[in-house]
Amino acid sequence: MLRPQHPLHFIVALVAAILLWYGLAGQKNENISVRGVKAALTLVNMPRNLVLMSSVPDTISLQLRGPLSKSLNAAAGLEVYLDLADSRPGSSSFTIDGAGITLPDDVEVVSIEPAAITLDLERLTSSNIRLLPIVEGVPAPGFTIGETRLSPVQVNIQGPESRVLELESVETTPISVEGATGPIEATVTPRLPDPLLRSLTVVPIVVVVDVVPLDTTPTPTPETSENG
Repeated sequence: MLRPQHPLHFIVALVAAILLWYGLAGQKNENISVRGVKAALTLVNMPRNLVLMSSVPDTISLQLRGPLSKSLNAAAGLEVYLDLADSRPGSSSFTIDGAGITLPDDVEVVSIEPAAITLDLERLTSSNIRLLPIVEGVPAPGFTIGETRLSPVQVNIQGPESRVLELESVETTPISVEGATGPIEATVTPRLPDPLLRSLTVVPIVVVVDVVPLDTTPTPTPETSENG
């Protein structure tokens, strides 16, 4: 009868083979389970000339099927990507596809909720909008507000086309003349009425408010002519 030249090595290899066989057999016989998990939803490849007008769910619900083991547990912390490369202005429905979700080989996606979401997209535009300086406060007694000068007089505002077209003017942050006895100069910023709007103007916006003395000179009265 043939005997192995290295009996110890043979025994170790045999034991390892038996354990591997039992492990694979156990995996095949392991119960299959279904588990619901939350996955982060990320929008990718949005065209630069579009802006999102609707809300987007932070997460979506996935139902996964696989062995009740570390394979199914490893499916936690998933991220699902929704590709917007072919999107156009307007309201459109986008299907959330589970094919691109990275999962262990023995885990599959059973269902996705919601299976699709509707997004409102609008064209991004910009326009030069007139600035309206806001002056607050009351000068010192005996003084009044004179001319108000602004530089620049317009700012370039970018945002969704409908929101930009609604703008006739944009107010500045206020400049105070409370108790002033002379000109007041300050750097201000636009107060944009919508969080989807932003100013593209990078130069400082400077407001100068003239505070001048009240004219206290009495109004002359016409002289009375003498009768002959």
